[in-house]
Amino acid sequence: MTVTAEYAFHLPVTPKEAFELISDPAQDPVWQAACVDVKLLNGEPRPGGRYEITFQLIGKRMEFTVEIDEFVPGRRSKFHTLDGPFGYVGTYDYAENSDGTTTVHWTFEVEPGDYFGIMPKSLLRKVLVNSVKKDSAKLATTLGQEARNR
Repeated sequence: MTVTAEYAFHLPVTPKEAFELISDPAQDPVWQAACVDVKLLNGEPRPGGRYEITFQLIGKRMEFTVEIDEFVPGRRSKFHTLDGPFGYVGTYDYAENSDGTTTVHWTFEVEPGDYFGIMPKSLLRKVLVNSVKKDSAKLATTLGQEARNR
């Protein structure tokens, strides 16, 4: 059974700047609290690019190998797991607002199988969305402060 989690958030930077931070897996530990480590496997992020990523979430350490499917600067990035305790597909779509800021629409489709035991799928969805809410709010605050200091 697939669990789909979605969330839209705003960042006080252009879509190009938002993309550079969010769609570069090497930046994940900088802005995602659950991300412990990332290792790029075959060069810079691009379609077909692969990386290993480790998360610590819900008391579990999870390691995945991921491949980038789409990488369109300032517009869209999409990725999927090749290996790990369960499968997922993630997408970030970037839209420029009239004031030059960005709305990012995040979608995450997870096939957890029995990995989380008897945890209801609705609770897993809530944990994922809350994690992105916290991380994106912290990122927006940091980027806003950096913009004011320029």
